[in-house]
Amino acid sequence: MARADRALPRWAAWSIGAGLVVAAWFVALVTPGEEQIQGPMPLVAAVGEEAVARNIAATVTDVRRTSELHAGDWSAEGNWVVVELDVASVASEDLVSLNHAELVVDGVRYGASDRPDSLRKEQLSAGIPTSGGLAFELPADLASGDATLELAVSSDRRLDSMIMLDFDLAAVPTAPRDELPETGWANL
Repeated sequence: MARADRALPRWAAWSIGAGLVVAAWFVALVTPGEEQIQGPMPLVAAVGEEAVARNIAATVTDVRRTSELHAGDWSAEGNWVVVELDVASVASEDLVSLNHAELVVDGVRYGASDRPDSLRKEQLSAGIPTSGGLAFELPADLASGDATLELAVSSDRRLDSMIMLDFDLAAVPTAPRDELPETGWANL
């Protein structure tokens, strides 16, 4: 009685096995990691141009630096980056606020300061821009680097859109004294 199925030669089985291991290695190389899968969807902005994300529309009107920042009766010395912007909710007013405002310089994150009154965590109106500023206090010796401003309504950055503005920190104009703009309705 003859066998209908014949076993593969040993060298063929090893070759197929090695090929499958190499194929699995290539699949692992191109598969995105957890951070890439759940990361925010960036919407690149430019100074003076409106950027619209899922539930936020923002126009950054100015970015500057100062060593002495004033906001009403409050003042502080330091290494400050001041961002002026107009921001609004796009679709909803239900507890929508600017919950994520960070400046990333060479991979290090700096949150918007809560010491002066600013747009940080300000409740936004749908379709009606609020004008104001954000202040970021940087270490005293930080004068240059690749910077990215991140703006979003959700403090949880996963799987949400985020407005991002890239700039060179060394190229930002500097003044010895500056005033953080008051928060109010934008003049359109």
